[in-house]
Parts: sequence; structure tokens; C-alpha cells
Amino acid sequence: MNAPLLTLTASAAALFSNADGDVLIVNPTYKSYWNLPGGAVDRDETPQDAAAREVREELGITPPIGRLLVHAWVSSPGRGAQVLYIFDGGTLSAEDQAAITLQESELSEYRFCPPDAMEPGLIPPHLTDVWQAALTARTSRHPAVLTVRL
Repeated sequence: MNAPLLTLTASAAALFSNADGDVLIVNPTYKSYWNLPGGAVDRDETPQDAAAREVREELGITPPIGRLLVHAWVSSPGRGAQVLYIFDGGTLSAEDQAAITLQESELSEYRFCPPDAMEPGLIPPHLTDVWQAALTARTSRHPAVLTVRL
């Protein structure tokens, strides 16, 4: 007898910062936690293209999306698994920051937060290691591959 196939989704996000090194985070209207700008990878779309599309849709800006920082496998018993890609969005110019226009149906606000000063409960606890790996990969120039089991 064959086991049922795994339910798998893919998401892509971009890690942006300002000139001070603070990280851009967004507050989704449909989640309890802040997140990086990004979302689901659509059929026939690469993860990098999905990150660029989601940033354009959510923030109204089109900065270049750079190299892959993290490839993470996030799994939970009974809920399937998610493959998460985080790309380097680089440092947003003052012009890009001024042009941010939130997609109000999905995001209520955004802010830049020092990466070492994220308050407990601000970001999804199960993604803390993933975010830290993205920050480390950005400076080390080596992408990270992680497995997160919930």
C-alpha cells in the first residue's frame, strides 16, 4: 500500500534593510505575527520571481531581488510541509522607502526593526532560526539550508 503524498506549499520572501541595517518587516492583517514581505509561489513561477511579485503587490516597489539567503523546510505533523525561500533584497534607497504603498487588504503596517532587537512574539517563533540564518547568510555570503519541525 502506498502512503499518501505529502502536501507541500512554497513561499518566497525578501530581506530588505535600510541604511542603518534595520530589517523591513510587515504586519499581515490575517496573521498574529509580523513577517518579511513575500508570499506563496504560484504555479509556473520561480521562487525569486514570486518574491519580486509579492514585493511589488504588497509594497508597490520593484527593487531588484538578489541571491538566495535561505532554503528552509518547515514541517508540522498533520499539516504538511512548506518550503521557504528568503532572498536578499539589499538596502532600500530613500526613494524606495518613500514609495512604499501597502496593499491594505493584506498588510496593516510596516516598519524597520534592528535585527537584534526583535521583541518576543513579534515574529513567528518557529521562524526565528530561519530569520537569523538569513541575516547570517547575508553577511557570510553563504546560503543556509534549514529544517524546522513544529
